[in-house]
This record gives sequence, structure tokens and C-alpha cells, in this order.
Amino acid sequence: MTKLLFLAFAVLIGTAGSFTVVSAQNAPIVMKLGTATLNDAQHEWMKRYAAMVNKDSKGRIDVQVYPASQLGSIPREIEETQFGAIQGWIGPPEFLLGVDPRYQVLGTPGLFTSWDQANRVLEDPQFSKAFLALGADKGLKGICLWLAGNNSLLTRKEVGSLEQMKDLKIRILAGASQETQMKLFGAVGVPMPLDQVLPGLQQGAIDGTLTNLMVASPLKYYAAAPYALQIGQPYIGDITVINKAWYDKLSPDLQKIVTEDAAKVGRDIFPFSKAFLETQTKAWVAGGGKIVELSKADQTALHARLASVGEDVYKGKPSLLAMYRQLKATIARYP
Repeated sequence: MTKLLFLAFAVLIGTAGSFTVVSAQNAPIVMKLGTATLNDAQHEWMKRYAAMVNKDSKGRIDVQVYPASQLGSIPREIEETQFGAIQGWIGPPEFLLGVDPRYQVLGTPGLFTSWDQANRVLEDPQFSKAFLALGADKGLKGICLWLAGNNSLLTRKEVGSLEQMKDLKIRILAGASQETQMKLFGAVGVPMPLDQVLPGLQQGAIDGTLTNLMVASPLKYYAAAPYALQIGQPYIGDITVINKAWYDKLSPDLQKIVTEDAAKVGRDIFPFSKAFLETQTKAWVAGGGKIVELSKADQTALHARLASVGEDVYKGKPSLLAMYRQLKATIARYP
């Protein structure tokens, strides 16, 4: 009797062990994605992508979305993606400057003249392929590049002309081109992660920030820097990069889902972004913010000053200059 009980117990343990193995084998592959913003186009991209991949992979990949710097500041999330602590990061390419300096060329002021032109350039297969490949030797794989919009200059005190920008400390994205843009107007560019911008404005550490209203309005920047000067430059893109080693371990069918779904969402997000800007411009005003327009004379002066920024900043840097000229050649195909 004792022997029979022992054998039954052994069978039960063995069966339970097999269930454990099967369960582990069938567990979904986790894909954690982080971004710094909330309730904007970046967040919307992540939500759409998660729904699409979870559906197309039939639950084999579990895409988890973490907006509002829940996984750390922007530099931390990029580092976590490189080393595999999380699987992906979404944000402006300029923040990847430390990974590869060529990422900054997309944020060069004076490149684009309209949303539609910028969108066509970023969707160009040849340029997109080259740009998304930049971080491959640093552990990153780019899977989507899309247009986030163009910039406004948000300030604590009202600035209505280029002359009034003189001596202001303005938060910019990292990179020599935006720093040069500020110098051309007599201002000082201060690179700063997004999670430090609002405290910096509130405490007076910076006088303003170069960003777009799609980001600024949901974060209620109008409470600290209510004046939005519509300078329009530079246009700003968004990129999704994922951990290359994680991607390389996926089966070919899952790799296809991860990349093709990213491209689909990138194409589909453009109409949302344009409509969202209109909504957030209204929300900015409703929250107490003010829209400030440049005079026609200042608009002309703005474009004249910015015309040579790219060539001036990137000369003497062969890889940067080559990427910039590839971008310029692509723009020439989409006037």
C-alpha cells in the first residue's frame, strides 16, 4: 500500500513538472516599451503598436506600454534598451546622439517647409532604411521613423520677435544644430531630458523650451511658460528603437510581425498627429496659454539665418555630413 502511494505521488509530481515546463514554454515573450511623454502621438503609437502586435502574434508577444518616464528618464530608457533591461524606446532621434552622432541630422533647423513634405521624406524607403540602421553596432535596431511635428518656442515671458530671444536660456534637444540655432538668435541652448523641463521652467533655471504643443499641452506647460511663439523650426521626428539581441532571438515569423507592424503604425499615425496638434493648440489656449505669431519680416529672417546651419555645423565631420546630404537629397525629391 505504501509503495502504491509512493508511485502515485511520484506520478503526480512528474505530471506537475511537465505542466510547469509546458506553461513556461507557452509564456508570451515580453516586449516592454518606454517613452517620456503621455497622451500624445508617441503614447498613441505605442498603444496602437501593442494592440496590433498582440493580435498578429496571437499572444506570443506581450507588448507592454510605459509612458511618462515610468521606466526612467530618457537617457536611462535608452541605456536600458541597449542592454536589454527593456525591449524598446520611443522618442526624438536627437536623444540618441550618444549612440551615434548622425541621429541628430533629422533635427537640423531649416530643412522642411511643411508637414506633408517632412512626412514624405521620413517615409522614403531609402532614407528610412539608412537612418533606422544607425544604431545596429551599439545594440539597437530601428523599426519605425515618423513625423512628430514642428516646434514652437515656449517661454515664461512673452517673446514676439527674434530680437526678444536674445540672452534667453532655452531648453533644446542634444546636438550642435539646435545649439547653433539658438546662437543665431542670441539665445543659449540648454540640452535637457524631458522630465526636467517643467521643473526647470517653474524654478526659472531656463527661460523657455523648444518643443511642440502636442507634447507641451498635455503636460500643461502653459502653467509655467504660457507663451508659444510659432517659429516652426526645426521639425521633429520620432523613432522606435528596440534591443537588437532580443530581436535576433525571435523566430522569423515574429521578427516579421515586429517590424512590419511598426511600419504600418508609423504610416497610420500621421493623420492622428495633425489632428492632435489642432486639438492641443486649442487646449493650450483653453488652459491659459497664448499663441504668438512672428511678423512676416521675422519669418523671412528666420529662414535666411537657418539656411546654412547644416553645412556649417557638420563640415569637418564626414559621417555626419554624408548623412545630412543624403537627407537633403531626399528632401529635393519631395519639394
